[in-house]
Amino acid sequence: MPRNILMLQGPVGPFFRKLANQLESRGHNVLKVNLNGGDFYYYRTGKYLNFTSPVSVWPAWMESVLLGRDIDRVYLFGDCRRYHRQAIEIARRLGIEVYVFEEGYVRPNYVTLEKDGVNGYTSACEKAGLPKRLAETDAGVEDIPSAPVVNVFSAAARHCVQYYIAASVLKPLFKFYEHHRSLNVITEGLYWIRSGARKILYRQTQRKVSDLLLSGSESYFLLPLQVHSDMQVRKHSDFQSIEKYLERVISSFSKSERSDCSLVIKHHPYDRGYKNYSAVIRQLALVYGLENRLFYVHDTDLPSLLRNAEGSVLINSTVGISSLYHGTPVKALGDAIYDLDGLTHQGTLEQFWQNPGEVDANLFQRFRRYLIDKTQINGSLYTDVKGSDASGLRWPSALASEHYSDKPAATTARKDVESSGSIIDLEEHKKKAVSAAEAQNYNTATKKVAI
Repeated sequence: MPRNILMLQGPVGPFFRKLANQLESRGHNVLKVNLNGGDFYYYRTGKYLNFTSPVSVWPAWMESVLLGRDIDRVYLFGDCRRYHRQAIEIARRLGIEVYVFEEGYVRPNYVTLEKDGVNGYTSACEKAGLPKRLAETDAGVEDIPSAPVVNVFSAAARHCVQYYIAASVLKPLFKFYEHHRSLNVITEGLYWIRSGARKILYRQTQRKVSDLLLSGSESYFLLPLQVHSDMQVRKHSDFQSIEKYLERVISSFSKSERSDCSLVIKHHPYDRGYKNYSAVIRQLALVYGLENRLFYVHDTDLPSLLRNAEGSVLINSTVGISSLYHGTPVKALGDAIYDLDGLTHQGTLEQFWQNPGEVDANLFQRFRRYLIDKTQINGSLYTDVKGSDASGLRWPSALASEHYSDKPAATTARKDVESSGSIIDLEEHKKKAVSAAEAQNYNTATKKVAI
């Protein structure tokens, strides 16, 4: 039976339009909500609604859409955004399924798709009962799509530029929209230009340090940084900023009495144009007496750094999974899906410096296989992978059957959006929604509010 599917914000680029095409080819009814000009630019065909009112209207409007369109499944990208958090809570109350896309837990050839939420909001990797589920996982079977993805960075950069330009040009239409980061096309463009310039600069200025670290002659712990605006840091850790995180780790390391080791701080490549922590790290090195044992690198090869490190300290980055893959012990300071006994260090950070422990390789292989089976789809959110369907992804059979049948479903008569790309009067709609809430028991999914 075909579903009524609602799509909220997707990643920058045409991915949600392509996914909608695939779902529609299977007989499902898909409606998209655009929140800004970038959303509209990449989804201006088919059935969509443009939300153009203040965010205060969003919850009532969202509930009206879910009920009025008889939605039974929602797809979105990023579950920590304000609009999405409110939509998820409303959908959960109404008994509507929510599926969340995110960058892959397993990099680089996968994207993540989970029911209810990802990372700290995960359902598949919820700690209760996870050891039992992992014990039942067969890690030896190699029957999953794993085609390599290519040209991801250039494609993502190109889509990002187009998205931001469209958001800027169409801002008068979506004047009340509140983004989770800056949408200024000029400043964002300058950040990307600076990122490219810094990449060239660091390749030259940090070559000697990189060669030293990769030679294997230096003992060190690795501290990979996350993007400064990463929602996972804000929502799923006790750190309010990367600077606070740096101070916590550096101060702890200075007291570890590991004079035989250095601490290597690896900048996130997507944050290169936005942030430079050189001054902060230099100051902390002076404060804690680590002038000769603190290295700050940007583009040194991450897998090689992981292989040579005695251990990795992270908040909740997916680099932790890469570290475990290379057999490098991990200490997670935030809420991470891989923070399990046998995989990561369960003691304090201070204890980790003295005895990082070992990674249970067998447990990790089962964990990785479980992740791929339950949450990972081969491909990229920005480019098509070889052998993909219309969505640009290569779906494993279990996830494909969960999200669309192998054969086109028989269509049934359903109420459609009145006109493709209609823009409704949201202020009038809000009044109707409020009146309906007062006149009826609006908290039950059986009451429908007309759009």
